[in-house]
Amino acid sequence: MAIINVTPLVDITELILSNRVNEGDVLLLEEGIYFQSVAVLKNYIRIVAKGPGVIFDGRGTLLDAFLLPDVVGVGIEGITIRHYRASGVLIEFGLGHRIVNNKIHNMLEHGIEVVSSRSNLIWKNEISYCYDGVLLIEGSTNNWVIDNVAARCYGDGFESFLAPDSNNAFISNKAIRNRNNGIEMYGSNNLAYNNTLIDNGLGIIISQERDSVVIGNKIKGTIIGTHFIFEEYTNCFVGGNTIVCNREKGIESNNGQFGMIIDNEISYNGDSGILLGEESSGNLVMNNKLICNVPENITDRSTNNNIINNIDKPCEPCESPSVVCDVFSEEEYNSIDEIKGRC
Repeated sequence: MAIINVTPLVDITELILSNRVNEGDVLLLEEGIYFQSVAVLKNYIRIVAKGPGVIFDGRGTLLDAFLLPDVVGVGIEGITIRHYRASGVLIEFGLGHRIVNNKIHNMLEHGIEVVSSRSNLIWKNEISYCYDGVLLIEGSTNNWVIDNVAARCYGDGFESFLAPDSNNAFISNKAIRNRNNGIEMYGSNNLAYNNTLIDNGLGIIISQERDSVVIGNKIKGTIIGTHFIFEEYTNCFVGGNTIVCNREKGIESNNGQFGMIIDNEISYNGDSGILLGEESSGNLVMNNKLICNVPENITDRSTNNNIINNIDKPCEPCESPSVVCDVFSEEEYNSIDEIKGRC
């Protein structure tokens, strides 16, 4: 194993294909602007920025900045990636990659796209002005998406796209002012834990298959809907979330089956706090704290749900979501106790 110093004048794809580079080698990038697309065609290659001035600029003409097709264990760390026509990092049919601490912005497609791949770590990346921030698609499973920021994307902040995209974890990410969803999780057994979602089109969407878990997230300022469960999703657990100051419903289970909605704080939303649709059934709604959601804290349009031991407080005189929520900026928002109603 070797450390190989690389400058912007080196064709990195050709270097990787040459006999100079072997599995386990580190390509240490000197600072400068790199106008190239890199295809990593060997396993266990690590591409690491030597300093913060390592910039890959596609100048609006190149496609993907980094393409990882059918390889294992590649690391990409500390690189600024901008102005590519496709994605910043595209992983296809691979596993065990580590995409860490990169800054990716102004992609025509996605910041990081994972296609039919598994067991990848996507950690501490900052992504903005892409279509989706992080997209898992076509049977991508067992991926870890942790402590990333996705802001002002034209689509979703974070997304597992279809039913086969299962067993993925979205942990401690921030999705801010994305046009569509903060997090969209299709498939089974996905986890959304401790994420902060602010001013997105939608908060969290859960759809197709079963058994996902949504715990300890903070959702504020969504425009359309906040937490939406649909397509007969079964056995979703939604607990310990703080859902405040959203324009529409706090949690909507359109036709979710046998879910559990427990110990959430849902307040000052501009529509019902919890809405259970006509085709939802067998859900348990228990120990939630609901304050001043308009027009109702809980709306149950079915006859087959169990609603137990919730705190259900109407608006105080002179109190409404619009009055309360206008007082507080996102920097001041930490917990439900900080946004008590006031005239």
